Amino acid sequence: MRAVVLEEPHQLSVSTVADPAPGHGEVVVKVTAAGLCGTDVHMLAGEFGPTRYPVIPGHEFSGEIVAVGAGVTEFAEGDAIAADPAIYCGSCHFCALGRGNLCEQWGTIGITVNGACAEYVKVPARNCYRLPETVALAMPR
Repeated sequence: MRAVVLEEPHQLSVSTVADPAPGHGEVVVKVTAAGLCGTDVHMLAGEFGPTRYPVIPGHEFSGEIVAVGAGVTEFAEGDAIAADPAIYCGSCHFCALGRGNLCEQWGTIGITVNGACAEYVKVPARNCYRLPETVALAMPR
């Protein structure tokens, strides 16, 4: 698939990379819309500490599920979703207190793991939110 890759600070490329495959509890989403924000600008400038280079940016996105991993029962291929990019372990001290923002294993789609500036993105199913049919996946052209 084609993807924007932040190789390191001040260096990005449009590259061909392997398609993601869903693991247990994950889905693969065909990206239909992805936003860029100030965080992405800071990542490119090397000014956002949590960034793990090389990485495909894109933490604000929507799309259609095209593959479902083992253990996923709440979503199916064809579902339209938006996703919460924050990845929490769910089991550390802070997660147990409901403070996932302080998770000891904190990560974010598009910052610490590959994101949605690509044709497809892998997402934990628990981070997905089904979109109603009245919400378009992308802006009309």
